Amino acid sequence: MGIKLATSQSALNSFFETALAIIKQEILTAFAKLGEECNARIRDRSAEESWIDHTGNLRSSIGYSIFDYGRKQLESAFDSIGEGSNGSQEGRQMIANLAKEYSQVYALVVVAAMNYADFVEAKENKDVLASTELWARSVVDGKLKLAVERAVNRINQIKL
Repeated sequence: MGIKLATSQSALNSFFETALAIIKQEILTAFAKLGEECNARIRDRSAEESWIDHTGNLRSSIGYSIFDYGRKQLESAFDSIGEGSNGSQEGRQMIANLAKEYSQVYALVVVAAMNYADFVEAKENKDVLASTELWARSVVDGKLKLAVERAVNRINQIKL
């Protein structure tokens, strides 16, 4: 008894390539949404909830990128807050420098790029990234599970 392949090898390869592209797109979409949610949680808080902006650079340096084995797939805008154009530049530069650190994984990376971000969080006891990192870690599995479910639903619609 044997099983005969009723579809051509090229059709099967095409199916798998399409399925992989769908999965990657759904994960990219989920990570992008999570990145935007992280940005909002960090940047859109009052001074009482976070820190007092003197220049806007720290808040402007906050953003995210999604890496696919070292290749940047998407990057947040790093919009300047107030006079924070230096912060925006620092954020973009940090993301560019991080690509090599994420060459072995598919990753969402959220940064606060000003060199004093750790100081503000540690010494001044202000929340820069800490609470958002904890929150993101608590929701990422659920968001990825939903992305996979969406991908499976889309893949199931493909005709061989």
